[in-house]
Amino acid sequence: MVKEDNQIFVDSNFFIALFNLTDSLHPKVLKISRGLKRENPRLYISNFIFLEIVTVLSQRVNRETAVLLGNYLLKDKQLEVIHIDKKLNEITWEIFKSINKKNCSFVDASILAVMKREGIKKLLTFDKEDFLSLKRKYRFNLYPTA
Repeated sequence: MVKEDNQIFVDSNFFIALFNLTDSLHPKVLKISRGLKRENPRLYISNFIFLEIVTVLSQRVNRETAVLLGNYLLKDKQLEVIHIDKKLNEITWEIFKSINKKNCSFVDASILAVMKREGIKKLLTFDKEDFLSLKRKYRFNLYPTA
C-alpha cells in the first residue's frame, strides 16, 4: 500500500509540457520531473487525462510522440490509470454542477472526483488558478508546494 502523502494525481498539462519541447512550461516540468524521480511517489491519471494527453500531443507535436508517450504511460509501473466508470462519472457531474468557476472543465471536475474517491491529497497541475479556490473544499494540496 502506498502512503497517502506519497500519492500525486497528475494533470495532462504536465505530460504535455514534458513531451512538447516548444512548450513554455517545458523547463519547469523538467525540474519538477527530477524532483519526482527523487521522491518516487505513486502517480495517478484518469482515462480522461490520458485522452487529453495523447490528443493534444498528437495535434501540437506529432502522432508518433503521442503514441510513444501513450505506450510509456500505459506500461509505467509508477503510474496508475484510473478509469472513470459510471459512478465516478455521476460524482464528476455533481462536482461540475457545484463549481461556479467558468474555467473549471468537466475533466477538471473528474480530477476532483478521482482524488476524493482514491484519497489522493496532492495535485500536480499548471492550472493552479483554476484549482486554488477548490483546495479547501476538496482537501488537497498543489504539488510542488513552492
